[in-house]
Amino acid sequence: MKRFPWRFLVYAVVLLYLVLDLKTCKGPLHRALLNRRDVTLEEAQKNRWVAIVNREPITSEQLDLAVYRHLYQRGKAPEEIPDKNYLMIRRATLQSLIDDTLVRQYSDGDQFRAPREEIDQFIESWESQFSGEEEIEERSEYQDISAEERREELARIWSQKKWIEMRIEPGVDVTEEEVRAWFDANKEEGKGFVEPEKIHARHIFLSTVEIDDETREQLINEIHTKLTSGEAKFEELAKQYSEDERSKKWGGDLNWFARDRLAEDFTEKVFSMKAGEVSEPFRTTIGWHIVEVLDRQPERPVKFDEVKAEIRAHLENTRSQEIIKVLLNKLRKVANIRLFPENI
Repeated sequence: MKRFPWRFLVYAVVLLYLVLDLKTCKGPLHRALLNRRDVTLEEAQKNRWVAIVNREPITSEQLDLAVYRHLYQRGKAPEEIPDKNYLMIRRATLQSLIDDTLVRQYSDGDQFRAPREEIDQFIESWESQFSGEEEIEERSEYQDISAEERREELARIWSQKKWIEMRIEPGVDVTEEEVRAWFDANKEEGKGFVEPEKIHARHIFLSTVEIDDETREQLINEIHTKLTSGEAKFEELAKQYSEDERSKKWGGDLNWFARDRLAEDFTEKVFSMKAGEVSEPFRTTIGWHIVEVLDRQPERPVKFDEVKAEIRAHLENTRSQEIIKVLLNKLRKVANIRLFPENI
């Protein structure tokens, strides 16, 4: 017996709400749209509008800034992108701007704004990814946005996110049975349900990137002699000599890692060693190493309880995207959207 497709019922309810608001009951979005002024084609050309969404213009300058931010987040500059690809990026970014405008118009029509406490927490979380206020201001200046505009933009992003979540949440819930079914179906196909062989190791590293002469090899051999003679412990030598700044403070500990995490010329040597074994000095493309393998973990099947939270998040995210896509498509169908390709 097939299960009733509950999520499609949720889609239908959401769409019915939109239709009633826009077409029948003259709800918040309908009222918001009526309050927007008429525009002419000549006015759009004069002001270099790339689109009009329910009589609200999106300017060429807005699109320029959105494209710039899109590329900046990916470490790219406009001049690095071929003309054909750049035009495709502009068109795709414009579609995102249109979707964003539609959501904002509707949430504004609902007079919805997330609680101030939630907004402040979101802004604080966003700012925590930077080293300090100076880096935040530097980025804002680079993106041509003031501190006040940045905070308002972040507040808008969070409010729109919460507005969408409020409307799609009933259709996003994933049951334990659905998580288990997904696990069983994909486990049979062998998709990512094997924990790869792993090694727990520590190393002493001397770089040859800037200095590559016989003194490097001589030093690594001296360190190895101190280690094997018992003159000093591995962690002491790592803290004193290793040039891997991330691991030296932990005595060279690299923690657990699989083959694909580190360079092949390093893992090829390390994965050939036994637990408790200390290597002779060996060289890779970046320098000299002495490695001690602390423990090994063979490849093994992943248990359901180990991945069920990740599977649930994946299914919820997939379902959210499906519902959001339906919502946006419906908003587009009832919206008045005009594009001006010559200004893109």
